[in-house]
Order: sequence, then structure tokens, then C-alpha cells
Amino acid sequence: MTIDAEQPDLFTDTDSPTRIWVKDLEAGHDIAGPFALTHMALKPYTGGKFLQVKLGDKTGRVAAVLWNGAEEVYPNLEIGDIVEVLGKVDTYRDKRQVVLRRINRLEDLDTLDPSDFIAAVQADVSAIWEEIKNIARTVEDPFLIQLLGKFFKDEAIVDAFLRAPGGKQWHHGYIGGLVEHTLGVVRNCVVLAERYPFIKRDVLVTGAIFHDIGKILEFVYSTVIDYSDVGRLVGHQVLGDQKVCEYAESIEHFPPDILLEIRHLILSHHGESPDAVRGPQTREALILARADDLDAQMNAYTREILKARMTGRKWSDYVNLIGRYLYDSGGTDDPENLPGMEE
Repeated sequence: MTIDAEQPDLFTDTDSPTRIWVKDLEAGHDIAGPFALTHMALKPYTGGKFLQVKLGDKTGRVAAVLWNGAEEVYPNLEIGDIVEVLGKVDTYRDKRQVVLRRINRLEDLDTLDPSDFIAAVQADVSAIWEEIKNIARTVEDPFLIQLLGKFFKDEAIVDAFLRAPGGKQWHHGYIGGLVEHTLGVVRNCVVLAERYPFIKRDVLVTGAIFHDIGKILEFVYSTVIDYSDVGRLVGHQVLGDQKVCEYAESIEHFPPDILLEIRHLILSHHGESPDAVRGPQTREALILARADDLDAQMNAYTREILKARMTGRKWSDYVNLIGRYLYDSGGTDDPENLPGMEE
């Protein structure tokens, strides 16, 4: 069902405005075209109820509202739908907001490219993957070499690993984000292993490569990134542990003590976070947890700071997740190098 409070055939009007990407939206723009529906809520106001949504494409997300007919439209939409919208860009609390005249689910998606609706890593994924493999080649333990080989030769898993996002929203929330994040964590661990040469470098590097492998099952990502059922109910730490155990079981005489240490790295890499299955209880686990958190936070901080920089501000908006504003102290990074910039 569709609602149009102003005219009945806006989508067939030959004078309708052409499609524009989220990153190019400016106040006063008319917009028409397909977007991914990434958030949706029906909310009350003095005149009844309005529909609050977020619209996304590969360049970012933008908030939008529908005031007229919201209660009729709401039951016919689901997060993840590709919707066709017609509206006008305005501002609300100094942020862009689309005031919708019409929104409806698109049923015929054959002419659309799914990659238009979800951001992807800007770096060369094949080069990232090759660097991970090169670091893996420095591992000397024969059993860990076999364990890593099981992963590198598992074509279906590798294909998913190279495409999966590294998160839903806070960090590396784009296609290819998982392999990019993994390389960042592995690099951090290599540096820290040099600083603390008494730790088990082979165990640390192997655990770093495997630490987020469960995310290939934790997320679904066709038009939007969201959690799968098994992702919500089990989580990537346990899923990753299961996958590594599966690989180890196929290796004759794999030492149980080494497997236990690798499993602990996977299950404890969220450090002291409430969602960590275990807190770090080895020195290697402590390093991995810090290395993982640093890479994740650096990606998220960079996104928030570059969003502010794009609008000429030194301070970011207030970031609810971490309870603070972030300050742009400079640097040479370019907003174009970070995908999925959003409101």
C-alpha cells in the first residue's frame, strides 16, 4: 500500500526529479528513487502518528519522516526493503532530514544493483587478503600452520570472509569490513609481539586471524547489514570457536593445549566487555583484546571525526554509544576513504 498526500501519480510524472546519492543530498533538494530501508519506527505526535525511517545507499544513510498516512504505510514495510520514495530534503536540529511525500516497497528489483545500497570497503580486498596470508606464513608451529591452511583452503568460507562486514554500525560496517578489520588487528598484534617477545607469537597471530571468523555467520547483508538469527542467539565469538574446533578436528594429533589457547583467544577477544564470553586470562588474550578494541575504535572515531570535518566542524556530534564528543585534531585522512558515511 502507498500513500501520497499531494498527487496520485508522482512516480509516473515525467518531470519527477532524478535520483541522487545520500552523500550528495543538500537542503532544498527534491529526491525520487530507490533506497534501502535501514530503520523504521511509528511514533506519536499531537496530530496522530508519524513514520520515522532511515534511508540508505552505498554512500551513507539519512533520516526521513512521513507525516501523512503513516499508520497505513507502516504495516507494509520491513527493515531491509528496497523502497521508492519521493520527498524533499530539509534540516532538523542542524542535520539533513528528508520529508517524505510517498514511500512504498519496490517489488521488482531485477533492474537494481544490490551493491548500490550497501557501502563497501574502499581498499583492495585482494591486497588485504594477501597481506594477511603473508603474515600467516611467518607462523612456525606446524600444527598452527595446518590450522591456518584449513581456513585458507576453505573457498566458501574465504569468499564469505572477504565480503562480510566487520560490524553492523559502530565499526567497519560495510562490505569487506571484516577482512579490513582483521588485517588491522593482526598488524597491531605483530607490533605488540615485538614489544613483548616473551609471549607466544604464533598463538597470538593465529588467534588474531581467526578472532572474528564467526562474523561470516553473525550478519546478513544484502541491502542492509543486520544480525542473523544465529548471530543474535549465539554470537560470533561462539560461532568462531566452533569453526576453529571443526578445523582442528580434521588435523591428526592436533595438540589439545594449543587448541585451548586459540579457543580462549576467540572467546575472550572482547576483553572486559559485558558481551565477552570470557575475560582475557592469558597474556596473548590480553594483547588480542587490546589490539581488537583499538582497531575497532579507531575506525569508528575516524568516521565520526570525518563526518564533522565534511561540514567544517572541529567537534563531532555527541556520540551516544561512548558518551562523548570527539575532536578533530587534524591528520591527513580524507572523508572519501571511509565508506558508509552517514547522518
